[in-house]
Amino acid sequence: MNRQPLPDLANVLRTLGTYGDRLVPAHATDEQLLVVARALEEARRLVTAARSPRCPQHPGAPTDPTDNGRCLFCRTTRRHGAATATEASTADVLTTITDHGEQEAARRYGPRALTLALAAAGRGTHLYPPTQRPAGRDQETSSA
Repeated sequence: MNRQPLPDLANVLRTLGTYGDRLVPAHATDEQLLVVARALEEARRLVTAARSPRCPQHPGAPTDPTDNGRCLFCRTTRRHGAATATEASTADVLTTITDHGEQEAARRYGPRALTLALAAAGRGTHLYPPTQRPAGRDQETSSA
């Protein structure tokens, strides 16, 4: 449940309650009925908004009451990394990088799949390649 519209809904219902006392059937005006009709439409819209989940990716997903009602599925995905990272093939990710760039590949497949594909292709994941040590230095340090 989305709790954001509830304070506004409470205000609209209080306004409607005041009209229940003031609205006399014999003396009701068109203006009063129009105000009541608009308040009822607003109340209906707010109830619909409160019942709808916040997450457009997972309609009807359960929400986490400890996380301000955010989608539990998105929370799990954020915590464990992108769910599609293991499903994406390296070739698909590399094709997307070539055609659309690294940001689009990260959006589609997740950062983990992007990193794995770049590593498998022998590409670095940063702007500057790692520095190379001279060949003789490793031999000197290992013999000492």
